[in-house]
Amino acid sequence: MSRPKLHGLLLALVLGSCASAPTLYEHRLVDLTHTVSEGVADWPGEPTFRYERRAGIGPDGRWNATGAFSGSELSGTHIEAPMHYAEGRRGASELPLSQLVGPVRVIDVSKACEDDPRYVVQLSDLRRHERNHGRIPLRAIVLVHTGWDRHWGTPDRYYGTLDSARHPGLSLEFARELVSRKVDLVGIDGPSLDSALDLDTPVQRLFAENNQPALENLTGLDQLPPLGATLIALPVKLDRAGGAPARVIAIVP
Repeated sequence: MSRPKLHGLLLALVLGSCASAPTLYEHRLVDLTHTVSEGVADWPGEPTFRYERRAGIGPDGRWNATGAFSGSELSGTHIEAPMHYAEGRRGASELPLSQLVGPVRVIDVSKACEDDPRYVVQLSDLRRHERNHGRIPLRAIVLVHTGWDRHWGTPDRYYGTLDSARHPGLSLEFARELVSRKVDLVGIDGPSLDSALDLDTPVQRLFAENNQPALENLTGLDQLPPLGATLIALPVKLDRAGGAPARVIAIVP
């Protein structure tokens, strides 16, 4: 084959591959992240998020906007790294990207949580999901939709108080099943994987011991299908931190 013909063939192959390459234009992008703003609190007693804005016309006569923030590493929508509850496990900067991007299963228990603000997600909830949508595979990402994000911005409703915590969470039996499936990541649209009834955080510690990170304070899970979406969770790469704020999105076909 002559050189011009070879170049023509290669060009056709390249253009053909570009034309068939997947894009996001035919997909829906869903933001699962709360906006972090001044005064947002984590657990009662934790540092309140502060953001000092510095904006205006500089000495050179041109506009400049910057700022400084402080607060808990678990402010807003965040990832809880295994190191948070298990010594020697991965910190926020050590989580592999393969564990933060993947196919999502959404288990919907929002009706039960509406009836009972301290609802504990049971293994029967997982079984019901699987009867309707098939078995959750190994290495999947599992998100639990409680609907609790509707209370975001009202701390006494969202977290409860030190004397009376009130929010849903996962049962230890449910968590053990997910651990046995070696799920890459677990998330919830509430303040904790543990319910308000479990002050010793057994669920979070179980996932941490198995190097399985958790997403907390998610929002918008009602916009996702039970299966078929892809999750991308990108935490701030804080060196050896027990957690970090994260931007979390889903790609929905």
